[in-house]
Amino acid sequence: MSIRSIFTPRRVPPIGVEFSEEGLRLLQVATPGSDAIRRLAFVPFGSEGTVDVTELRKALRGFRGRQAVVAPPRGDLTIRPARLPRLENQELREAARWEAAGLLELDAADVVAEPLIVSNGVDADGLAEMLIVAGSVTTIESRLESLLQAGLRPIGVEPAFVGAGRAFTMRSRRSDEKDRIRVVVDVADSESWIVVTRGDSIVFAKRSDVSGSTFDAELGAALGIENSMARRTRCESHRRGLEPEVLAEVRTAVRRVAGPLGDEAGMAVRYVTVAARLSRPECLHLCGEAGASPGLVETLSAAVPGIPVEQDELVHSRLAEACEHGDTPLAWATAYGLSLRPGLDAGKEAA
Repeated sequence: MSIRSIFTPRRVPPIGVEFSEEGLRLLQVATPGSDAIRRLAFVPFGSEGTVDVTELRKALRGFRGRQAVVAPPRGDLTIRPARLPRLENQELREAARWEAAGLLELDAADVVAEPLIVSNGVDADGLAEMLIVAGSVTTIESRLESLLQAGLRPIGVEPAFVGAGRAFTMRSRRSDEKDRIRVVVDVADSESWIVVTRGDSIVFAKRSDVSGSTFDAELGAALGIENSMARRTRCESHRRGLEPEVLAEVRTAVRRVAGPLGDEAGMAVRYVTVAARLSRPECLHLCGEAGASPGLVETLSAAVPGIPVEQDELVHSRLAEACEHGDTPLAWATAYGLSLRPGLDAGKEAA
């Protein structure tokens, strides 16, 4: 071992922490820029929907470092489109904060906001298209409290869809793939997001009300069962085989209510190819807690003809170990993408 290696600090990737519907998902890649997973863990919420700090401390054994990038519960953050000048980092954040306070009719002193630039240029007025991710400081700090008590040190807060989109852009950091366009549809239990990436940058994002809960309500009504039972039935379609008749009912229910999600995916494709004048997306990836629901691939394939709805084998294989927690591997895509977040510049405040 050289003297230089002894005194050169080793960089450690952050732990991706996602507040999912039922608990915390924690995942860390092996090294910065790596696609290999060092460790993952799931910490279920208690009866009151809170995090048990003792259980979280136990789960953190085996992770390196304690820096974390956190995706709070989806309902804690609001995303709004806006047009703002392309200012320097801190000035842009301040402009986004005041813009968010006005849009959301909140006290600016309790608003934290992060602008996501989704256009390459500016219009005639010098304004660029952005998405403003905003939330209440009080609410977010309350979510982080249990993480801090367990010893985690949050260095960034991001919406779940950003992590999901980033999970599929690892290879797009190569120069020969920097212009590659992908669509990622993140289908969670409570909502869905359609994200379009160019290389490793987000160029479009839109929320949809279609979700796993939507599928469960439709399936429950069709079979005359409670939504909780419908959810278990739908999830069993990827954990173990169902009777062909039941599987057909699940697929039919999903396709019956997933149409609006397909329409919105089709609109996203038209936006990037016509309005944004980018190349046509090369593929569409599904992920999220409900992303493996039967019938979704067929619905989205019909909505984006000519664009393959495919499984990214690299991402899927890396996440396959998550199946031991009863999830589909791609339910871990958000936590994976959070851990892949590039390092923050020195002195730069976390969003």
